[in-house]
Amino acid sequence: MDLNGKTALVTGAASGIGAACARRYAEAGAQVICTDVADDAGQQVADEIGGQYRPLDVADSSAWSALAAEMAKDPGHLDLVHLNAGIMMGLGSIAEMSDDDYLRIVGINQHGVVFGLRAAVPLLEAAGGGHVLVTGSMASFSPLPVDLGYSMSKHAIAALVRSAAPNLAEQGISLNAVCPATVGTGFLGGNRDRLEAAGMVIMDSEEVAEAAMAILDSGLTGECFALLKGRAPEPFPFASIPGSDYRSRR
Repeated sequence: MDLNGKTALVTGAASGIGAACARRYAEAGAQVICTDVADDAGQQVADEIGGQYRPLDVADSSAWSALAAEMAKDPGHLDLVHLNAGIMMGLGSIAEMSDDDYLRIVGINQHGVVFGLRAAVPLLEAAGGGHVLVTGSMASFSPLPVDLGYSMSKHAIAALVRSAAPNLAEQGISLNAVCPATVGTGFLGGNRDRLEAAGMVIMDSEEVAEAAMAILDSGLTGECFALLKGRAPEPFPFASIPGSDYRSRR
């Protein structure tokens, strides 16, 4: 996709998938607004790509409102929003999950996408339409017993994408999710070599960024694209409900 003259906003842009996507969008010609809570690293990425940096706690709805109000002063200049920010907590026992643990992972991984989408839609409408991409995970489709809060929140994101997309399409806005398998980000805690030696297949963040570009070029909406190392992103084939003629709107 040619992003020359376009403006893209990326959350969680200070590192990992967010930083790789910010760089890739800038390479395609976009003016990128990088957001994060890691101010120094986020500013560094923005400086590297000639973009802008805005501090943003995605779990704070008032912070989203303030950013949207700032951007609305210059209407018609937002074309792509990548809601990427997320965390893992590594909690596998529901009995050991505290209120703070639960609220933190749902706040960032789930509320952050809801608040971001809610803030972005009027800005994209003002620009005549645009694109929203959400970073999901293979945990959007399958259980992850070692981090049940992460899987729960990523399942919710898949449902949101599939449910919100039809109405947004009428406004000229596409909404999709990129759902990679294991990526070599800070989530691995410096254990990439050990995990690969044990046989785990790990992709680089740059591969996710290339997949993001392919998804934006696909012309599709309401899809959750599964991404495996070395393969093109593919819409995940959600099953129909057994025993009925109902078919889910994807």
